[in-house]
Amino acid sequence: MQLIQKQVDGLYVEMLDMTPGWVSNPETIVFHHGVGANLELWDKWIPVLAPHYQILRFDMRCFGRSVAGVRPDCWTMPSLAQDVVMLADEFAIPRFHFVGESIGGTIGLVLALNHLQRLISLTVSNAAYRGGAIQNVSSWHKVLMEQGAQAWSKEMMEARFYRDGITVEQWQWFEHQQASHPLDSIVQARNILVDSDLGNDLARITIPVLLLHGDNSPFVPVDQMVDMHKRLPNNEMHIFGHAKHGLPFSHGKECADLLSVFLKRQR
Repeated sequence: MQLIQKQVDGLYVEMLDMTPGWVSNPETIVFHHGVGANLELWDKWIPVLAPHYQILRFDMRCFGRSVAGVRPDCWTMPSLAQDVVMLADEFAIPRFHFVGESIGGTIGLVLALNHLQRLISLTVSNAAYRGGAIQNVSSWHKVLMEQGAQAWSKEMMEARFYRDGITVEQWQWFEHQQASHPLDSIVQARNILVDSDLGNDLARITIPVLLLHGDNSPFVPVDQMVDMHKRLPNNEMHIFGHAKHGLPFSHGKECADLLSVFLKRQR
């Protein structure tokens, strides 16, 4: 096993290689979390996928251990997509599978539109292609500025998970780490997400796309994911029952199992 941990242009990144020695040139999966999360969001995915793929995951710019990565031009979708390309170049990865959730999924769509030749496949979880259609985010700024990150995080937990969907320990961990991110980062990320609209361009994403979604996200209704499913030329969609916006965390193993099968079919 090889684990590389480093800072690249202010981004904290981990590269994990658990593939057996007889596997030459394993493909790489790059993971991108969303607002209020960090790279540990993907922990349940790793045991399923790491024996077969190199795993590159990182804390999004201005979140988690990447808060040192703030720069004046970072708050655009193309710039955040370029961060992914930069990290792939750092590890000499010419092409890779990409998995993104929430804003990370939207960044994945931008990545596919701007750097399609770098992607083998794209997985989008609980994300929207049109930010203006995302619901129940208008109050974020008010709650954050008037009550602070802890109040915002407590409110967000009810939007992410059913109480019986994760353990008490998982709930407490997620709520704590969600409250640890800088307030400005949460607000700015929300702003660029709400301003995005990729609907007219989705037909240009011709690589295989896997869409994963919970049946009760308060931010991205199922019909919005169905609409994206209709617009993408080469995709399959899975809707999970009894799941909210925290699908990649609450249903990590189930999502990873689906992705594993999906990727094997692409070979």
